[in-house]
Amino acid sequence: MGRPRSFDEEQLLDCAQEIFWTTGYAATRVEDIGRLSGLGNGSIYGAYGSKLGLFLAVFGRYCEGRVRMVDSVVGAHRGTFEDAVANYLDAIIADCTIHPDRRGCLMLNSITELGSRHPEVVDIGSRTLSALEEIVRARVLQGVSDGELAVPDDEGASLSAHIVLVSQGLIQLSRTGASTDKLHTIARTSSRMSSLLAAA
Repeated sequence: MGRPRSFDEEQLLDCAQEIFWTTGYAATRVEDIGRLSGLGNGSIYGAYGSKLGLFLAVFGRYCEGRVRMVDSVVGAHRGTFEDAVANYLDAIIADCTIHPDRRGCLMLNSITELGSRHPEVVDIGSRTLSALEEIVRARVLQGVSDGELAVPDDEGASLSAHIVLVSQGLIQLSRTGASTDKLHTIARTSSRMSSLLAAA
């Protein structure tokens, strides 16, 4: 059994996430994380082994949080399918526009920066996207069961993947400085089209 942490791990991961997300992996130094968190480099290396080890802890935690967020706005939604999709896309827009620098999604940013050198980053990202698609697919199946939707079994996964793809596209578009109104207009059109395609 590993030795208990002698520091607040959640606080450290919060600090590290902010720096990795804002500056990127390559430009981040462990010294910067230590300065912000108040920890010495020895404590960080002792706990995670390397900068990459710390990053993977941050990255996995971030991705798990994304799955929980989507489940809370889609899986727990009791309205129509169109409303569930709209809530999902609205939540994504709110999340990606709240930061003044429009820094995008840590998952997508990191896959782009590190995917070719660190396949574990791609693996975590791929599992996360699959989990998001499963949450949306469960809502599709619920709509079919309730008689709201008429989606063949072999098309439910494709529809779910499409909706998740739209959400990721909105994040990337937000990085170009697109207005919040434009993002919401695209989200409304996408949720309406998804509902029409799946309508009973």
